[in-house]
Amino acid sequence: MALYPEFLPMRAVLMALPFSGSAWQETLATVLNCYREMVEAVLVNDDTVELWLLCHDSEEHKHWLEQLSLLPKQRARLRSVTHIPYDDTWIRDYGPLTLSNKGDDKSFNYKSFVFNGWGQKYRAEKDDAVAVRLSDLIGAAVSKSRFVLEGGALEVNSKGVLLANRNCVVDELRNPNMSVANVEKCLSEELGVTRVEWVTDINLTGDDTDGHIDTIARFVADDIIVACGRDANHPDADQLDSLNTQLEAICLNNGWQLYSLPAAEIYSQVDGRMLPATYANVLLCNNTVYVPIYGLEQDATALSVIAKALPSYRTVAVRCEALLEQHGSLHCATMQVG
Repeated sequence: MALYPEFLPMRAVLMALPFSGSAWQETLATVLNCYREMVEAVLVNDDTVELWLLCHDSEEHKHWLEQLSLLPKQRARLRSVTHIPYDDTWIRDYGPLTLSNKGDDKSFNYKSFVFNGWGQKYRAEKDDAVAVRLSDLIGAAVSKSRFVLEGGALEVNSKGVLLANRNCVVDELRNPNMSVANVEKCLSEELGVTRVEWVTDINLTGDDTDGHIDTIARFVADDIIVACGRDANHPDADQLDSLNTQLEAICLNNGWQLYSLPAAEIYSQVDGRMLPATYANVLLCNNTVYVPIYGLEQDATALSVIAKALPSYRTVAVRCEALLEQHGSLHCATMQVG
């Protein structure tokens, strides 16, 4: 079994709705509007996929669901899950990972890793238990690894090549006393990884994951990567330059194509801090690519680059600046299930 690439067929998208009393409290109304747009985008643009939405069982969530602009046949593919508690909404990092037999897109296993709040930064006991508790909904057991790992730290193609940022995988606060060789062996055994291509020391300002790969560089096909491009005027210019120098070498060695996305610069509406805005945080699902946009001039360029990299895909833009307030974007807020 091997980790199933995101650009292959999927049957469901998982999300976890923000709720009162959570870290989202100051911007709850705004972020719930963003989640409404995400849910509607997925269900309206793909008539084959289900959307499984974790919710707190409350009148607030029931009212939110009633306000969705969906046709009956679209709403029929929305499943509200209220019996599983969760701490936070970033289900990309604690949701179940789909593994498949090589060359088989219909026979799947499911795996969960320990989630410890991105290296013990935040409480995560409830999030850590979510994936296994989803077994009934998935229709198969979700096995639990003792290794600490987040889904946003993983980008894989169908050849089993993993692209990852070493800083958030080989980490003493996640897996103490494990060398790079130990980690690569674990990735091979747990996820069927055949080879790892590492980038190192890349972390956008405001990103508290230590540099998840899904915020900076993504496989959109076996031999195509889209990534945050260079921008000499961006506050993270040195990071972006280092990222692209490393990716250019990796792509040259593998014969891959590299498409450069514009660098976004956004500051919090709450306290003015710089936020980790990125166009690389796209959601790929069943020949549709959902692209986070932020109301910036660069939005049009980002959409154009994605369309050029994925000419056979439908490109759907989703406004996501509200998600940035808690340091994530569209891909971070979703998880596909094969």
